[in-house]
Amino acid sequence: MASIPSVDASLAHELNQPLTAILNNAQVAQRFLAAEVVDIAELRETLDDIVADDKRAADVIRRLRRLLKKGDTRAPFREREPAPGSPVA
Repeated sequence: MASIPSVDASLAHELNQPLTAILNNAQVAQRFLAAEVVDIAELRETLDDIVADDKRAADVIRRLRRLLKKGDTRAPFREREPAPGSPVA
């Protein structure tokens, strides 16, 4: 099993990345809505990104809960490519 500092760093990275993207995209959506003319297609795409990043964060939490509940020794977090359009944390 990975060391606690290693899991801690991995967990922080895995959760911080989608949460940062959610915040960024929510702020973008607010700016779209404040504009004189709202581009519905752009707004829809931004909201889709928020939903995808939320699901990604929820997946990290599910994997962590599984690890803590079952003592699963498989690597709970692995490096993966950032979602398209997501900022790298």
